[in-house]
Amino acid sequence: MPELSAQLAQLGFDPATVESVITWGIYLTVASVIAAIPTGMIARRRRRSVAGWVILALCLPVVPLLIVWALPAKKEA
Repeated sequence: MPELSAQLAQLGFDPATVESVITWGIYLTVASVIAAIPTGMIARRRRRSVAGWVILALCLPVVPLLIVWALPAKKEA
């Protein structure tokens, strides 16, 4: 790791800042996956597109979960 810190410093990046950005990226990824699971389950119960809602939940972690939870179920044709 000292080599990586030295290379980042040569490029003008603070190693602590890079570590912080990577850590937040990991947290965001975990939150997205955790939010996508119940989003897909709720979408299936409400007869909505499961794949579409899961993909949206992976892009925006919590917002689609709240939206699909508030939507009414589709009526059968």
